[in-house]
Amino acid sequence: MNAPSARAGSRRRRFLLLSVAGLLVAAVIAGWFISAREVPGGGDRSRGDLPAVHPVPQHAVSQSGESVPLTGRVHVVAAPETDQPALDALLDVIAAAGGTAEVVAALDKPSEGSSAVYLGLGGEASPARSALRDLGTERPEDGEALDRAEGYVVATGKLEGIPTAVLVGHDGDGVFHSVQTLRQLLKAGSVPALHVSDWPLMETRGVIEGFYGTPWSHQARLDVISFAGRQKMNTYIYSPKDDPLLREKWRDLYSAQELTELQELIEAAEANHLRFTYALSPGIDVCYSRDSDLEDAITKLESLYGLGVRSFVIPLDDIATKVQCPEDLEEFGSGPSNLAKAQAGFLNSLQERFTAGKQDLQPLETVPTFYTGSGSNPYKKQLGRLLDPAIVVQWTGEDVVSHRITRDSAQAARRSYGREDAGRPIVIWDNYPVNDFSQDHLFMAPLIGRDADLYQSVQGIVTNPMIQPYLSLPAIFNYADFSWNGPAYRPQESMDAALAQLAGPDQQVQAAVRAFVDLNQDWQDDELTPSAPALRRDIRQFWSDYDAGKAPSGDLLRRAELLQKLPELLPRMAEPGFAADAEHWAAAAAEFGRGVEEAIAMLEAARRGDSESVAESRRNVNSALTAAGARTQPTLALGVVTPVFGDGELKTFLEDALRRAPGS
Repeated sequence: MNAPSARAGSRRRRFLLLSVAGLLVAAVIAGWFISAREVPGGGDRSRGDLPAVHPVPQHAVSQSGESVPLTGRVHVVAAPETDQPALDALLDVIAAAGGTAEVVAALDKPSEGSSAVYLGLGGEASPARSALRDLGTERPEDGEALDRAEGYVVATGKLEGIPTAVLVGHDGDGVFHSVQTLRQLLKAGSVPALHVSDWPLMETRGVIEGFYGTPWSHQARLDVISFAGRQKMNTYIYSPKDDPLLREKWRDLYSAQELTELQELIEAAEANHLRFTYALSPGIDVCYSRDSDLEDAITKLESLYGLGVRSFVIPLDDIATKVQCPEDLEEFGSGPSNLAKAQAGFLNSLQERFTAGKQDLQPLETVPTFYTGSGSNPYKKQLGRLLDPAIVVQWTGEDVVSHRITRDSAQAARRSYGREDAGRPIVIWDNYPVNDFSQDHLFMAPLIGRDADLYQSVQGIVTNPMIQPYLSLPAIFNYADFSWNGPAYRPQESMDAALAQLAGPDQQVQAAVRAFVDLNQDWQDDELTPSAPALRRDIRQFWSDYDAGKAPSGDLLRRAELLQKLPELLPRMAEPGFAADAEHWAAAAAEFGRGVEEAIAMLEAARRGDSESVAESRRNVNSALTAAGARTQPTLALGVVTPVFGDGELKTFLEDALRRAPGS
């Protein structure tokens, strides 16, 4: 998807959408981050003292009554058909709270001092739905929650004389999501008195491993799938650009070892209620009119279907913009419109022949060769006219890297890729926070610039993350929030919650994580995500104090001391993979922190007239600059690169300090 930019990091700034910068600012001023409201999709925020839940539920309110402790004996009432991953997750929650769970089919003479949790589907005859009615706390929103795919209700009260929590889902997904909400609601091992009615606004919510560069490790994929499941996502698309069996060698079948790993990913996705979607990209050398190529594609997909894959994408992006083989040229002719004709025929045949007799497949998806922009062109018009209307199109917005994606733009794209009488279902392939085109940078600002009501125009959205899987988790958290409940999404609140979860309870570690993320806020010069805002504030204050002849506030020095501790503090995070991904950036930041501390000492020595100390500090500052600028970060195709922070604020400060000190 990012082929042109992936091969030329120097083009990084060319993705800027300067023409819409004013619109972005105006949107924020006008209240683009829409305040939550008591309507479906608005996120009821009148929740009293309830713990924060992410994604923000459609409706969540405190109510009178006692809390439900999970610290003692807990009767888990679950029918035999209850979703097993959800039940396993609930038992984990109870164990983590310090409780002892007993799974029963019915609550019969519960022991004194115990609690109960009902878990199950929302069918009229189910024990969990009956328990919800018996609580006597049903709300009008419950009906909507239990009528919608993946919807659920969590409510508390008393049944059989003991504190009880009821978790009911429309389907297995909803039951699983209810447990993820319960996990966040616990306060000191108890569920507060509450009522939650919730459902997602987007049908497709997830992650696409779709970048160029070093593919993720098998363990990283498993960890991302688990994380995404906890955040109520439902899709993981396997599409690493540098996996040769997806692109260059797309006809080849997987080895036994490779199939074993894919099987593990498929099973992990199922256990976390995600669809494992496989993306086969034959466009580099496919001959659309050749029966043998169609047969090869079907054989490849059948091999994955046999493993349990039920969702497929055929990406045709980042390839030649006209047909290549002689047979295609003879049958279709050249030019983009004829490319669309060839691709539509191939995809329709694949849809017809591969899906025949299979009732359990998700709709086939594709990425068009012209996958950007909402306006029509000959290629899109022909593709929309000929392509089976059931086939879903993945689209990146107005650009490969889109700073703003609006509801109107998505609506226009639906029309451009669809037939005259009907729009095409669209899933947004969102190229954020992907960094394959700028592998010396990390992009860790919160997700911004997507209309809160985008869910009204698209089927869903998937995030294309960075080459660093664990550093991508904060943005994945943001996308989970946004795609579940866009009108209630607050970028900074969501990012703060993500970082707190990943960091764990240690306050010093949390401060270190925030300082590290601040250094990497930069996102394509977007003024809504200024580079290193907290660091810039401290630097501005330092120079203001210094130029006024006052003693500096000390904030910059404290930040420098914290940066020096990053290699020590980040490995203590709750998510250890974060520190491993950040290793070279953290080491460079520590050197910069040492340099800032020495620069401040140098400037103070200069004011005292201590030339010897100035000279020593100068040597140390230059040493730090050299160490911080070392090439330490390996890449797949670009060699070893220097980790870069934002727009180089730290380097600029040190260079300014060196110029201001005597002897420069």
